Formats: sequence, C-alpha cells, structure tokens
Amino acid sequence: MQPIIVLVLYFLTGAVSGFSRRRKELPISFIRIPSEQDGKPKASECRFGGESYELEQTWHPDLGPPFGIMYCVHCECVPIHKKRRIVGRVRCKNIKTECPKPTCPDPVLLPGRCCKVCPGQDDNPDLTITVDLEREEQEKNGRHYAAVLTGPGVPRAATGRFYFRKKTLQYSFLFGEELGWPTSLTFLDNTNNILEEFALTKTALQNRTEKLCGAWARLPRRYRRTLRSEDMAVSLSTDLGTISGKVMKYYGLSSELFSGLLEGPSGAGTAIVSVSPGTGSIHVNILFKGIVKEGEQNIHFTIKFQMSHDGETRSVEEAVVLESVGPDLSTIEIRTVFDSPELGALGRGELTLWLAPTLNPSRILTAKLVPRLSCDIFDCVLQPAETPSGDANGIAFLYFTRAGGLQYNIKVETMDKVVDLNIDNGKKSKRLLTVIDGLMSTYANGWANGTAMLNAGQVDELFKENLYLNVATENDAQALRGRLVTHLAGPSESSGEAVMMKGEDSSISGVAWASLDDTCRLHYNIRLEGSELDTSSPSLELEDYPIQNLDNLKALPLFPSTKRHLQDCRGKKCSGHADNIHKLMMARLDSGDAAFLMTNAGQNEFVLKGQMLGISSPQACLPRYARNDLEIMPGYLRDLGEEIGDEDLAENMRQKCAYEGSFYEDGNRWEATHDKCKMCSCQRGKVDCEPIVCPPTNCSNPIIEEGECCATCNSPSVDGRGCNFGGDSLFHPAGSKWHPYIPPFGFSRCAVCTCKESSLAVDCYREECPPLTACLHSEAIRPNPLACCKVCPKREEKSNSVSKAHPVLTADPHKLNDMAMARTGLDILASGGCSWKGVYHENGVTWHPTVMPWGEMKCVTCGCKDGQTQCKKKHCPKLTCSLKIRDQDQCCPRCAANREEEERAQRTLLISNREQRKLKRLKRLRNIRNQERTSG
Repeated sequence: MQPIIVLVLYFLTGAVSGFSRRRKELPISFIRIPSEQDGKPKASECRFGGESYELEQTWHPDLGPPFGIMYCVHCECVPIHKKRRIVGRVRCKNIKTECPKPTCPDPVLLPGRCCKVCPGQDDNPDLTITVDLEREEQEKNGRHYAAVLTGPGVPRAATGRFYFRKKTLQYSFLFGEELGWPTSLTFLDNTNNILEEFALTKTALQNRTEKLCGAWARLPRRYRRTLRSEDMAVSLSTDLGTISGKVMKYYGLSSELFSGLLEGPSGAGTAIVSVSPGTGSIHVNILFKGIVKEGEQNIHFTIKFQMSHDGETRSVEEAVVLESVGPDLSTIEIRTVFDSPELGALGRGELTLWLAPTLNPSRILTAKLVPRLSCDIFDCVLQPAETPSGDANGIAFLYFTRAGGLQYNIKVETMDKVVDLNIDNGKKSKRLLTVIDGLMSTYANGWANGTAMLNAGQVDELFKENLYLNVATENDAQALRGRLVTHLAGPSESSGEAVMMKGEDSSISGVAWASLDDTCRLHYNIRLEGSELDTSSPSLELEDYPIQNLDNLKALPLFPSTKRHLQDCRGKKCSGHADNIHKLMMARLDSGDAAFLMTNAGQNEFVLKGQMLGISSPQACLPRYARNDLEIMPGYLRDLGEEIGDEDLAENMRQKCAYEGSFYEDGNRWEATHDKCKMCSCQRGKVDCEPIVCPPTNCSNPIIEEGECCATCNSPSVDGRGCNFGGDSLFHPAGSKWHPYIPPFGFSRCAVCTCKESSLAVDCYREECPPLTACLHSEAIRPNPLACCKVCPKREEKSNSVSKAHPVLTADPHKLNDMAMARTGLDILASGGCSWKGVYHENGVTWHPTVMPWGEMKCVTCGCKDGQTQCKKKHCPKLTCSLKIRDQDQCCPRCAANREEEERAQRTLLISNREQRKLKRLKRLRNIRNQERTSG
C-alpha cells in the first residue's frame, strides 16, 4: 500500500518532463497493445503498469483500487534517439495546475474529468489544455544553453552555444569580425563574481574554422547548480571592449541545425534554426535585445528570409507579434516552409535573416545563416568494403567553417590508382540517393583537401551520421568506404590534424586526435573500426624515437626509443590525458618523432601504430637546450622532465654553435649552406667559415665539374664510388683530391689527400718544405696566403732589420737530431686516426668519453678504426643481492663483500630512499596545486 501512495504523490506534486515531436491535446487515446501479445517489450514501444503502448500514444495511468484512473496525469510514449535507434520512453505530466479557475463559488468535479466546472457548464476545460512535453523536456532537463553578448560602447556583438555533459561545459562563440580575436573568456555568477577565466590563443583548429571553441573541464558541483539555475553569465574581452551576456536555456537548441548572429546599429541577437528537409518545414527561435524598449507590449515585427543566387533574388516574409518586452532577451518563434532554392541557399550560407519592428524598420537586425556554430568534427575511418586488410587504409576529417563551407581533409593509402572521391547517403534507390561529388579535383599525393558546399538536406544527413565517404579505384568502385561520425571538438582536436592508426595485415584501423595544451598535458581521443572490437582491451602506449643517422655520439642509444603506457582501453573508443611527460619526449613529439601504439593480445590480436606529425609543443614544455644536445647527455633530465643544470653544464652549452637551425659541438665541421664552396667549424661557441682551398693541378687544361668547387684534370667517378675521410667527415668521389679541413686550424695547405680509384683508400701526404738557410724561422714569410711553405724575405728588405751582432744560424738538413718529433693532428688523421670533440686519437686506440658535467663516462667505451669513431655502452650484469656498492672507478655495481661495505650500502640506500620520498612529496604537491588551479 505504501508504494502506491508514494506513486500517487509523485504524480500529484511534480510533472514528469517529456520529449515529443509534435504537440498533443486531450482527449487521451486509450488504444493499447494486449499484454498477452508482447511477452518481451520492444524498443519501439513503452511499458507502463503492465500494459504496452505504441509510440506517440497517450493515456491516463490506472493505479487500480482504491485510486483508479488518474485523470489529471497525462502520459505519452515518446520516441527518442538512442545509439542511432528510435526507442520509446514514458513521459508523464500533472496538468491539474493548468486548469482554469471556475467563476462560481461552488464548482463540481464531474466523473472522468480533471478540472472542476460550475454546475450546468457544458464545455470541458480539459480539452483546452495543451501539453507540449518536448518543450518542457528541453527547458527543464536540457543540456544546451545559449547567450547573446553585448557591451556598452562596443559596436559589435557575439553569440555563444554551450553544451554540458559529464562534468564538462563545452562552449563555442560566433562574433563580429570587427571585434578581432578575444583575449580572454570569463564565467561570472549573478553578482559578477569571477568563477573561471581562460586566456584565449588561437589553436590550429580555430585558425582554420574561425570559430572560438573550447571546454571547461571538471566543472565544480556548485557551479553546475549555478548553470542549471540560469545564474551564470559569460564575458569576452576584445580590442574594442568587453561584451557579456547571461547563459540560459532556450527552446530549439537541442535540434538546432543552423545558426545566425544578428547585428545592427541598435541591438543584437541570435537565431536558432531547426529544419525538416523532407517537408521543408522551418522552425526559427529568434533571441534579441536593444531594438525595442523594456515594458513595450504587442509589438509587430516583420521577419524576412532573403537569398540571391545566379542573379535571382527570392524572399519569404512572416509577420509576428511580440506580446511584451522583459529585462532579458526577447524571443520570437516562427514556423514557415522553404522551397528547394531556399533550402539550398540555407546550406550554402547564402540565406540572410532580417528582423525589424514593423513601425520602425530602421532598427533592423540582420544575420547570415550558416550551419550551427558549435565546433563539430566529422571523422571517418576508411576500410575496404569487402575484404578488409592492411594493404589499403584511409581517414578523413571534416568541419564547418565560419562562412558555412564544409572543409574536408582525406588521406588515402592504397596501391591502386584512385579515380573518384565522393560522399553519399548509402541509399540504393536513385530517387533517394544523395551524392556530394567534386572532391577528386583536389586529390594529389594521397591527400584531398578542399571545401564543399552542401544544401540543407545534406547538412541534416551529415549531423545525423547518415553519410558515407567512398573511394573508388580503377579496380573497385567501392575500394574504401566509411561512415562520417560526428562529435564536438574537445582539447584533443585543437591541433586540427587527425592521426591514422593502421597495422600490417590487420582488418582493424582507426583515427586518433591528440594535442598538447599550455600546461604540457597531452590530450588524446581514439576511435577504432573493425570486427570483434566490443570485447577487445587494447593497451595504448606513446612511443618516441631518437635522432637517426648521426656520425657521432648522438647516434648512441644513451636515450633510445622510449615507451610510456597511457591506459588500457575497452572497446572501440579510448580517450584521456597524460601529465608529467618527459621533456625529451616533448621535443620528439614536436619534431614528429612519436607515435601512438595500440596492442591487443588474445583472440583478436592486432598491433596498430599512428605517427603523430601535427603535434606542436608549447615553448614552455620544451627543454631549454636543443634536442640533439639532450640525446647525448644521460641523466640531464629527471623523470618528471625537470632540468638539473649547473654552471659547468651551462658553460659546456655555451661552447656549442647554432647554424641554420642546428646545433654543433665545439670542434665539429660541416659544409656551409648559406654560401657555396665554404667550410664551417664550431670554435668555442662561434661559427667560423672560410673558402675551400683547392689543391694545385698538374695539367694544362683543368676542368671544374658541375656542383664542385675545385678544378681537376680528370672527371671523378660518377658511379657513386668514393671515400669517407674521418678528418673532415665528408664524402669524396673516387679520383678526387683535396686539402683536409682540420678545425680550429682550417684547411691544411701543406697536405693533399687523394681517394684512390683502385682501392678507394685515402692517401694523404705532406709537402716537405726546404730548410730555411738565410733567416730565422720567426722571420720567414709566406709569399701568398695559399702557399704552404714559408720563405726568407729578400735580402734588401731585411738588411736594415737584421743586426750584425746576431749572426744567422744555419742548420744542416742531413744531421740527425737526438729529439723525437711530435705527431700533429694532421699526421694522426692521415694515418687513419679520428677526431672526437677536438681530441685526436690514433687508429686502433680506445677511450672513455668525457661529457660535462659528469666527467669521464666509465660505462661508455669509444674506439677509433679507420677514421671512424664508434662508441658502445657497457651493460651491467643483474645482481641478486639487496645491498650493492659501486667503486669509484668502476662502471657497474657489485655486491657488498664485508660488514663495512654493507653499512656503506645501507647508508647510500637510506639517502636514496629519502630523496625519492622528497621527489614524491614534491610531485604530490605539484598535482594538488594543478588541481586547485583547474577547479578554481
């Protein structure tokens, strides 16, 4: 008995909101489906009180004795959309509060009635009550909001749309172009207290669409109540001033298909347009302010829709009456019918809305109607229609621009020649088939990028996800095909570029979105397509790659390819974010050397990878020094991405050189790109470039080959054969000659190297200079800058400068000296030696490299062989003991051997644990600070 009383109170005290596609009026239809015919309820019907009802049927609930039929409660089986299906839901409302008040002192309640009437009254007031469950559902439980923003002294306005779902308030704005891009967005309460403030910078997606969109994530519970109670306001700061407006619910937002920003010299507003393309029915809800004064009543308005196309001008006019003007936005609703030309112009953004008071037409507002201003993304996974495989894949992502055009980006990977690209609705009947073609005209190198104009019907099909993208090849008219799926753009889509997820010999592929925000947080959103994905649980990882093909220590795996586990996904979709990304991984993300990696084990095994080429890292998230420098500094970055720099390291970094966007170590050399026939070197932080010195030729008609700098007697080998000389790290064709370039001394004019054609060996010889017999070595001069040997000045030039008291000493060249002559760097390089960080090493020797500020790297051994330096990192054996020590001059730790060593190991372990706890505490405090900042 008690549950029945509770149910009666529920119906009598509160209305159950409803959703309907058309207005319903009493009397109630009592047609039911017999319960014995429907053992299991169908999705397209409703069950209530043990009875089944068809869609759009209405009834009064029968609670049985002692209550009987509740005539004041109106119930309806409402059709709603759920996962692309139409299902029935019961919506009920108590209409007793809407009964007209009787005029007599003693009204009576007749049987089967809800409203009381006077004795002898024949009419039934129950029949005059209109029940619009659709409007009430939207106004009470709707998640869509709108705002019109204006400001004193600001000549232009803006309009916004808001959608609240899962603690996130997504927003989008359309504003007058003269306002410029706003600098900040502020949410306020009804007393103008700031709830949250966002600094606005143009993202890649916003730059393409010219729409301002974003999201307020993790909206606090208190602010959610403020939003639902319509006590929230929003303001935009622009170059012309600040504009603001209240965020409120309005009818038609949930079914909005087109939008418009109304502007004029006296006011502003917005238009919410819903369309039924099949019948041409149009519903427009116009919100405006400024053109009429508060308190005015029964104001006549003229509303006109006008289009011009191919020299033809058409218009549709409606006249409406506004009953009264309140303090907030005034609303006018109209319903009309468009013909095919108007529907086509509406889809192309060529239809203009005019609104003006009939008696004062100068206070006019106009708007260009375009597809709804929310930032919707339409993406698609292209797969073979019949035999899915990893040989052919593709993705597509589309979005509407401010002007109303649909910008498309299609990537196709297939071995066959693509002959056509189009979008269709998949209908087999020619009468119902809709095709959007013309996409092939922009196809080149596997990409199709352009803008398409749609009509209103095609826009409606696109938002309902009834359109497919089709790729035709020479061998198959439907080689690749996929459904266009829509979702609102979030933080992960702000990059404006999608990532194709594909695998080898896999029938599963996908599309991914990723971006980095100003707090260095990586947002991602992935959707897969294929069979048996509902039960799969793939693991998602972020993988990065080091710099490749560097002929020095940078090619060593001191910072090899790394992976970071993001999450274990379930089903077809996977989204989330990642914090505390290593700064070196940030640098690799920014360079395009990173990828998503999805791995699923078990019965439906697959591995998908998608390279992230369109991710741009904010400058604050990147390390202080260049990426190619970081990859040779083990331990330079902490696990959380913080730097440990000190003065020695800073001094070491100052020794590096920046040239044409690259960094070079002190002592490195390279061919100049800013000027032909020059060699550059890094000398203690400064770039020094000098012209290439050519060796002399011994023929009468030397020639200079195309693209070469020096003359030769014979044409060098053109078959690609040549020598790699370790002295200058350059490739020399077989048969060529050159002066070696040795920083910091420059070109060695006294040495000539030759790449022998027979053996491809480098042969370097040094010119022997004649002894100086007529002057001291300090007095000798070079006859010209390119000369190798010095000579004595002429006697008449030095007769006045040489003192007779100091006779010139002469040396016998055939006399053997008892002191050894030191080998120069050129001698070492000529005999197959190596130069590494300005130090010369003989051929065959090994050494431990020195990297500041850690000094000698005992765990890395470098060796010189035939002019090439190769380094290897030592791998330490795994120890099973718990107490380990490391000797000062050793690379690998060892187990403690005695009590003294055990005590030392325990002290070291204690200090290490204390440091780790300190780092964890700092990390926890940093996370708490970030949460407080984001939650306001």
